[in-house]
Amino acid sequence: MSATEHREIERKYDVEAGAALPSLVTLPGVDRVEQRPPVELDAIYLDTDDLALARARITLRRRTGGGDEGWHLKLPARKDVRRELHAPLGDPPTGEDGQEDLTRLEVPADLLPHVLAHTRGRALTPVVRLTNQRVTTELYAGDEARTFLAEVCSDTVTATPLRAGVDPSAWSEWEVELVDGPVPLLDAVERVLLAGGAHPAAGPSKLARALGPLAPPPPAVHTVPKKPTAGQVMMAALQTTVERLKAEDAGARTGAPDAVHQMRVATRRLRTLLSTYGPLLDDELTTHLRTELKVLADTLGGARDAEVLRERLLALVETQPSQAVLGPVADRIDTELGKDYERAMTRLRRGLEHERYYALLDELDALVAAPRTTPLADDPARLVVPRLLGRDWRRMRRAVRQASAIDDPARAETALHEVRKTAKRLRYAAESTTVVLGLRGKQLARSSENLAEVLGEHQDSAITQEALRDLGLRAQRHGENAFTYGRLQGIEEALQGELASKDYRKAVGKVAKRRLKGWKQV
Repeated sequence: MSATEHREIERKYDVEAGAALPSLVTLPGVDRVEQRPPVELDAIYLDTDDLALARARITLRRRTGGGDEGWHLKLPARKDVRRELHAPLGDPPTGEDGQEDLTRLEVPADLLPHVLAHTRGRALTPVVRLTNQRVTTELYAGDEARTFLAEVCSDTVTATPLRAGVDPSAWSEWEVELVDGPVPLLDAVERVLLAGGAHPAAGPSKLARALGPLAPPPPAVHTVPKKPTAGQVMMAALQTTVERLKAEDAGARTGAPDAVHQMRVATRRLRTLLSTYGPLLDDELTTHLRTELKVLADTLGGARDAEVLRERLLALVETQPSQAVLGPVADRIDTELGKDYERAMTRLRRGLEHERYYALLDELDALVAAPRTTPLADDPARLVVPRLLGRDWRRMRRAVRQASAIDDPARAETALHEVRKTAKRLRYAAESTTVVLGLRGKQLARSSENLAEVLGEHQDSAITQEALRDLGLRAQRHGENAFTYGRLQGIEEALQGELASKDYRKAVGKVAKRRLKGWKQV
């Protein structure tokens, strides 16, 4: 059985030992309150030697007892909300003597992809054992469906450390979790619990409390004050994008919809930020990181390109009249490009499990935690950031001029691809400056995005034509009629020419107008 997932919306409260849960019968919308018999929960929490999961506010446990015993992986989402993945318990780990052997715990394969961006090849071993005497009170609405609104748990917890440096501990807490109830019910329950002597929990989880002095502090958040320095703007953008990259890691490994695309976008954004804000950082470091990110982007690109091409061609076949589709065209496209996609995904998974990728993540984390900046990073952002952005704008304008001066079609395609890359780079750079430039930065980002999209359609059309020629040859080798592939290629060729002549000029004109005060006219 594969892992299941749901959103956990809950709040935790510290209480004195033996505190009685206050009455909940007067809560708005609650018409019936039922208390369940006590249960004993026994959970083993796992982490790396350096507590990488705890640092990322992730908990991984194997728990017995209760109605949801099994493996639980909890991932932060937003305030009061966590993603929880659940996998079956499996056989208990035992040694040769038949006794419990925690060193033989094996994390279910369905959960592992969701933590690899943090564990990075390091072993997961037991950290803490928590036993919990739990009494659950269930809150129901009085409607015909008997809606299960929420549950309030009274927990008496005992923590037994499985690592040196932590003392055993015990405490009591209350926990309220929404089931099918409205979010405002959390506030209503909280008022009752606080009035009953509870206090908002000091830590984010039972594990953090059990770890005591070993619990890693939350990572520092780079914020942008009202009058930021250039370095503050840069670091906020870098931190956000690094976190986005890691957030898409699991989806890219498992082939989740759009995850590979979003991870490649985050990779490209990081390369842009390291280039745009390069004068603010150690040059050797930025050169190295941009090289490693290029390798990652190329690895992601194979799977993404195969996915997009397959979707584009199948959609194109759907638009054709039935008499123009000779032979099993859709099946041939689906089969051949499906194979290409699977091969690309295999290469991607190998790349994401390679020590080179994990080393890159380590280096990005180190950059965010302790950036090696130049003195320019301490200057006011309002003076530095427009100049940095101006470099990207001028680079795009040069690429446009160079493309316009080329007559040879093959060389012109290469030049237009360069224009597209510089437009994307300008877009990502401009988006990072909106905290300083406001509307002007947003307008430049939108104009650059539009130019990149126009050229993206142009390039996709060129790639599609090449793929259709290859598919036509494959069809012929299988004794199939290649007429439809030639027809589709002609349609794409006409589309490519139309995009290059009309939409391109309009998009370039809009970006060219988005000059900021102080930029030199190119």
